[in-house]
Amino acid sequence: MTPVSGVSPRPGDREDRKGAASGLTKRALGGMLWTFSGTGVQAIVQLLVLMALGRLLSPAEFGVMGAAVVVIAVSQIVSHVGVGPAIIQRRELEVVHIRVAFTISAVLGLVLGAAVWLAAPAIASFYRIPAVEPVIRAVAFLFPMDGFNTVGKALLSRQLRFRLFVAIDVGSYILGYACVGVLLAWQGYGVWALVVANLSQSALRTIAMQAVTRHPMRPSLDPKASRDLLSFGLGHSLAQIGLVFSQQADNLVVGRWLGPAALGVYGRAYNLMVMPATAFGKIVNRVLFPVMSQVQDERDRFAGAYERTLAIVALISLPVSAILWIVAPEFIPTLLGPQWTGVVLPFRLFTCGLFFRMSSKVTDACLKSTGAVYSRALIQGLYAAMVLVAAIVGQRWGVGGVAVAVSVAMGINWLMMAALGRSVTGLSWPRFARAQAPGALLAILIGSATAVAVQATRTAHLSDILILIVGGVTAVAVVVAGWWLGIERFLGPHGAWAFQRANDLFRRRSHRKAGKAVASDSLASAGKANSQ
Repeated sequence: MTPVSGVSPRPGDREDRKGAASGLTKRALGGMLWTFSGTGVQAIVQLLVLMALGRLLSPAEFGVMGAAVVVIAVSQIVSHVGVGPAIIQRRELEVVHIRVAFTISAVLGLVLGAAVWLAAPAIASFYRIPAVEPVIRAVAFLFPMDGFNTVGKALLSRQLRFRLFVAIDVGSYILGYACVGVLLAWQGYGVWALVVANLSQSALRTIAMQAVTRHPMRPSLDPKASRDLLSFGLGHSLAQIGLVFSQQADNLVVGRWLGPAALGVYGRAYNLMVMPATAFGKIVNRVLFPVMSQVQDERDRFAGAYERTLAIVALISLPVSAILWIVAPEFIPTLLGPQWTGVVLPFRLFTCGLFFRMSSKVTDACLKSTGAVYSRALIQGLYAAMVLVAAIVGQRWGVGGVAVAVSVAMGINWLMMAALGRSVTGLSWPRFARAQAPGALLAILIGSATAVAVQATRTAHLSDILILIVGGVTAVAVVVAGWWLGIERFLGPHGAWAFQRANDLFRRRSHRKAGKAVASDSLASAGKANSQ
């Protein structure tokens, strides 16, 4: 077997341990910065798209697409049986592994696409929503595209080429989904605007990934390479199937028992809560997972990275949850329009689970990087079962009852994942709790100040936008006040470390740009002098 052509060696293979640690940290921070920037841009565009589509499409139309999304999410996991993450996690990768991974994912994508096409009438009958049948048949074309795309995504992550990954992801979303979806919705195509938007985004991403990676596409089912990939990939896929069922089981229950309009409302509330968690999940999967895979044998570094990331997650997610809970009655009508006020209650309830989801994603990356995929699969299966039972029980009280029950299941899953994460990293419970304490304190301070300010503006009967502005300004004022009190006291040691590293990174990039500008001026001056 030959080494993979064009695949960058693991960072630090030819450096001493100290240099490798420093280099890997810099590349990880740089990757996080690029991924965060890209997902930030995409999140802003998503909010704008939601504002537009919320006014152009009805809750029932969103509900029909939501019913199809359940099938898409589950089938896409099966379509590549975890061979993409297996490529990232492997210490030694050879050309035959890439050929086998492409063959498996491409064939399964085609098979799953055909199966979903044929099963569309039965799925529509289960939902008791006839309009979902042609939608499911249309989105069946997503599976072969995703199968052809799997290896390219994995190679970009393994090579830590985050800037290119972000450019492709954001570009395909803006051009493929946002522009196409809003234009078709404006033209009155209803749910088909969402269908075509998803297809065009996937097509653009697949073409771009293949163009930049140019990986081998010659089929192969080499027995040894297949075992190498599937021993990890099958366990990963089992965990992902459990994860997807846990994310979609409640939609399944709401769609069948409460109808497409209720599913549209529930889905908007859930997706708005999931949006920041999904953006963070991209950072974790694209940066933290490949980086931690490279230090999986260094126990102290591995545990320290886990602890530090948990602390940063708490500092971000808990204050955001507090703010969103407070301003939800103004935020939802401003974002989606007045016809979506039913989203406020489930959205508020789901904000309580934002921390649970984001923290669990960190633990998930740790477990994948150590290869503990089967223990992870067991927990995800239990979580999926809890969500299904909780949703069935909660639907008796409508959308709000489902949201409460599912939020409780999220909390239980977080505890189970935390226990497993501690077992593979060696992190004690006291260290685990101390890491997240500054985030909880920050959430209490910001939440209390924002609640007082927002309530005062509501009493004054100000507009929704003004109330949102007052809430945001108050939250920023609390952060500035804490800054003056001392950053480490305010953010804790891990938060202060992250702030300092990010500040250093921005300064280096600013100095680099300034250096290029000076060099450009010098060249221009030299050229001018030579011409005289």
